Amino acid sequence: DKGENLYRRSVYTFWKRTGPSPMMMTLDSSKKDVCRVKREETASPLQSLVLLNSPQFTEAARVTAESLLEKHGEKSAAIIEEAFRLFTSREAVQKKRSILQSLLEEQIAYFQAHPSKALEYFESGDKAPPKTDLPAQLAGVAVLVSTLMNFDESITKR
Repeated sequence: DKGENLYRRSVYTFWKRTGPSPMMMTLDSSKKDVCRVKREETASPLQSLVLLNSPQFTEAARVTAESLLEKHGEKSAAIIEEAFRLFTSREAVQKKRSILQSLLEEQIAYFQAHPSKALEYFESGDKAPPKTDLPAQLAGVAVLVSTLMNFDESITKR
């Protein structure tokens, strides 16, 4: 659908008993003609490609980044802590926080050096690009969120 219905409808997926949607198949969703107690674990690179490049996930990362920046401003430690908790339901250990901090700093520096790439990043999805004074900051946080969305512990229930 388009407009506001796009976001309402993205919550629902029509299931066919023997043929789930292509995205759900890539994410190893079980078929509905047999019962599975536990989802199969896989390390398929296709899953990473979907989670990192699909317009739906890129737009979700951007919108999440907007809300994190609105709430925390430029406080990177608070942004990292809340984003990690949002996607993994736990607090990050110090080693992961420092890795995510360096990722965020690298991405912000990259987007500051290439402002057109930040604006290009915002064009993914149907939501209008944000009007921001800090496009490099927003794009950097969006990449951080996209990375967290791609963590195995974010997409696999243990």
